[in-house]
Amino acid sequence: MSKADEQQDSDSTSPTGTDTGRRPRHLAVMVTCCLGMFMAFIEVTAAISTLRSMQVELSVPPAFLSWVSSAYTLALAALVLSGGAIGERFGRKRSYLSGVVILAAGSLVVATAPTFGVVMAGRVISGVGGALILPLSLAYVVMTFTDANQRARMISVWVSMSGVALALGPVLGGALNSMTSWRAVFVINTPLALVTVPLGVYALREAANPQRRLDPGGQFLAVVGLTGLVYGVIAGGRDGYAATHVLASLGLGVLCLIGLVLVEARAEQPMLDVRMMRSLPYSISLFLAAVGLFGFVGVTYVQVMFLQQVQRHTPLESGLRLLAEMVAFMVVTVLAGRWTARFGPARMLLTGLFTAAVAALLLSTQDADTSYLFSGLALALVGAGSGLVIAPSTSAALSVVPPQRAPAASNAVTGFRQVGSVLGTAVLGAVLGTRFAGALADELAEANVAAPRAEALVRAARQGIPHSEDPVVRAAILRSYESGVQLSLLCNSVLLLCASGVAVVFVVLSRRKHS
Repeated sequence: MSKADEQQDSDSTSPTGTDTGRRPRHLAVMVTCCLGMFMAFIEVTAAISTLRSMQVELSVPPAFLSWVSSAYTLALAALVLSGGAIGERFGRKRSYLSGVVILAAGSLVVATAPTFGVVMAGRVISGVGGALILPLSLAYVVMTFTDANQRARMISVWVSMSGVALALGPVLGGALNSMTSWRAVFVINTPLALVTVPLGVYALREAANPQRRLDPGGQFLAVVGLTGLVYGVIAGGRDGYAATHVLASLGLGVLCLIGLVLVEARAEQPMLDVRMMRSLPYSISLFLAAVGLFGFVGVTYVQVMFLQQVQRHTPLESGLRLLAEMVAFMVVTVLAGRWTARFGPARMLLTGLFTAAVAALLLSTQDADTSYLFSGLALALVGAGSGLVIAPSTSAALSVVPPQRAPAASNAVTGFRQVGSVLGTAVLGAVLGTRFAGALADELAEANVAAPRAEALVRAARQGIPHSEDPVVRAAILRSYESGVQLSLLCNSVLLLCASGVAVVFVVLSRRKHS
């Protein structure tokens, strides 16, 4: 640990050795870290509300729209493991505040983008900023509050900011989109950055270790591996998984990720310490962290598509209907720290995953006529269940590693969580698109639509959602899209249920440790 780390640790405790958490600087540290968390996560859901308007103005092929969300989360997931190492090498304070500026700058690039290619560049830039913000903000929370129970509560507060951002994203995005244009949505982070940077200059203590080595080989393999995997999943949903370029992309992604494990196992200062994964409880906590955000972001993405494409709600109306999920997530994450301290992270993970699995199963029965009372209650259960997973997954990982490995463990949890996020939209989006195209072929055949016309409509469905003035065809498209939504949510439910079974193992291991 560097001298700066030791100084901050000593400043974070009272003379009796317990965290006070009441000093003005400690409050300012929490506000700075929470603002960064808010900025990083509002980029996720606010952008979803812009898809339809962006597509019309920039003439974006429908099949490429998922990249508006995926480009940001992919860059964040691929680079977040290096964020902690960069902060340690060049200074956590300097790197964190640079991340805030980079994220806001990327958003402004999107807001002024003349073409879809520039939109993608801006989203990647924002992802780079987010990759610095998330691990370093968590590191400051962990360093500032050293008492285990208080640290768990502060982590829950920090995580709850993601719920606030995810909740406000669709509403703010939909409102700005309706009042002005989709471009205004990407200006939200500019005033937040103007507040966060000077507050961080005052509150944060610099901590650096110039001897900390970076890991360019591991970072390269992580970027190529995750990009290849995500591109293959998305392209496969459009072109079929037997296509040569899809198989090549998936194969490259898998090979690079295997190479990443081998390289990191031999590295002196790895960005991902795979040797820690020899601990089964630690590996399980990483897996559950990834699945937790996979389920939450996946449900949100699919539900937005359902609300706008099937039930024909506006972006603002869709955002308001997601509030049940987001508010429940926010409230539960605030309470999760207290519950985790009382009942332990293992029980929280099991309860949360099972609750989210049941809720996703209920949502998989939706159709165009489903009332909001039903879907709103199910969404609230998704939010509550996910809130019982996100914060406790961090506490679970930190509880099974030595204190000196806490920063590495927190970085790994953040990285796995973001991998789950990007795969949630990619995998469930691919399932939705594949099922939509397949079901449409059957629906058109039953409606006796001429074969040449049916084939053209199915080809169009693989690229997006075709339009038709024929009421018979419109009805077939609606039923087919419903089928895609239902199958994707059912797959999400099955994954969450399987993760619940893994959480049972974690509960058993946790009991043995304390027996």
